[in-house]
Amino acid sequence: MEIRPVRPDEAGRLRELRLQALQDAPEVFFSSLDSERRLPAAHWDSWAGTAQGKVMFVAVEDGVWVGMAGAWVHPEKDSTVSLWWLWVAPAVRGHGLARRFLEVRVDWARQWGATRLELAVAETNAVARALYQRLGFVPTGERRSMASDPARVGIFMARPL
Repeated sequence: MEIRPVRPDEAGRLRELRLQALQDAPEVFFSSLDSERRLPAAHWDSWAGTAQGKVMFVAVEDGVWVGMAGAWVHPEKDSTVSLWWLWVAPAVRGHGLARRFLEVRVDWARQWGATRLELAVAETNAVARALYQRLGFVPTGERRSMASDPARVGIFMARPL
């Protein structure tokens, strides 16, 4: 399985994968399927390629995109890279892909001079929280309501590089 950045000409394909992720697991994302369906093409174009201090990686198996994970240099927190949009297709879960996505994003973050990674996870997503803890992330104490469902809470976690 190959993990690589999304190329500039693949913005439409990225949109399709993101909408698939939101359909599969709406309860774990801060955004909703409806809100992301309405995003303009320019939004998806901005995530395709590695310009502007952000990148979206995809996992590709036999030509099929089976996962994604993004990262961006946080504009307000020095030396911090935020991790976004981790999703692995149900058919390939449990095979270490989330860990591999972390490794490529760590490498990318180091190229940007980052010394800290942060992410947000749904408080009710025990599986993801446990995974992040195994990967060295600890809760920061920051919490916020999730835009996709304000009754749910997301917690922030971080780890040094």
